[in-house]
Amino acid sequence: MEFLKQCKTCEFNFSGTCAGHGDTYKYGEVITDETLSCDDWSIGLDYFTEITAHAPWYIREPYQDFRIDYSTFEKLLEADVAGQAIEVNIFDIIREIYGLSLVDLAVLLGVSFGVMYRARSVGTPAKRKKHFSQMLCIPIEFFEKSTTHDFEQIQKCKIAFEQNVDLQSILMAVPEWKQKLIHEVSNCLHCPVHIAKEIARVDKLNWKNNSDDILNDSEKVLVSYVSKVASKKHQILTSLEYSLDIATLPHIRATYFKGE
Repeated sequence: MEFLKQCKTCEFNFSGTCAGHGDTYKYGEVITDETLSCDDWSIGLDYFTEITAHAPWYIREPYQDFRIDYSTFEKLLEADVAGQAIEVNIFDIIREIYGLSLVDLAVLLGVSFGVMYRARSVGTPAKRKKHFSQMLCIPIEFFEKSTTHDFEQIQKCKIAFEQNVDLQSILMAVPEWKQKLIHEVSNCLHCPVHIAKEIARVDKLNWKNNSDDILNDSEKVLVSYVSKVASKKHQILTSLEYSLDIATLPHIRATYFKGE
C-alpha cells in the first residue's frame, strides 16, 4: 500500500487552509496542491484510521497488539513501501501462510500450548529448533530470524509440508490440555461443545468490522457465534479481541453498536 505524507492527509489541513509551520505553505495560506508535503507533516485522524486498519498484516497486528508504538508503525510502513525487509515472527508467518495457529502447532509438534506460547513470545529454544524445522519443512535459520523477503520461500516450504503430512488426521487429535481448552472456551462463550471445539483452534484474533482481514474457518465461527449472540440482544458486533494466555485460558473483549 502507499503511505501518503501529503497535505491531503495532514492534520494541519483545515478545510484547505494550512495551520502548520512547514516549508511548503505558511500558516493560514490556502493549500492549492494537496499532493505536496513538508517538514511539519503530521498525520490526520481520518488517514490514521485508514492506514492502521488497512496496513499489511505484519505491521498492523503488532500495532494492534501494542507490541510497537505508532512511531515504529510509521517507520515500518515507510520501509515496507520502499521494499525493505521487515522482520516478522516466524509463528505469525506460519499462521498466515500455513493457516496453523499456536494451538494447531502444539498438537502437530506434540508439545503443550505453553511451549508454543513461549516460543512465539521469546523465541524458539535451541533444543526444539531442529524438531520444529523438520516437522514444518522450514529451514532452521528461519526460527532465528525471518522477514517479509522470506515469504516466498516459506510458501514453498508449505507445499513440501503438505506433501509429507496428513494434517487433518493430526489435527483431529485432542490431547488432554486441548480438551480442557475446549471446556474453557465453552464456558467462556456459553457455546455448545461442537462450536467450542472449532473455536479452540484460535489462539489470537483482533477483528474489526472495517478491516481487511481474511478470516480462516475457525475465526469465522468465532466471529459468527459472537455476532449471533449480540443480534439476539439487538446489538451489532463492531470489534472482537480474543486471545489465549500462557495457561491456555481464553480471554475475550467485544464492542457493540446498539441496533434497532
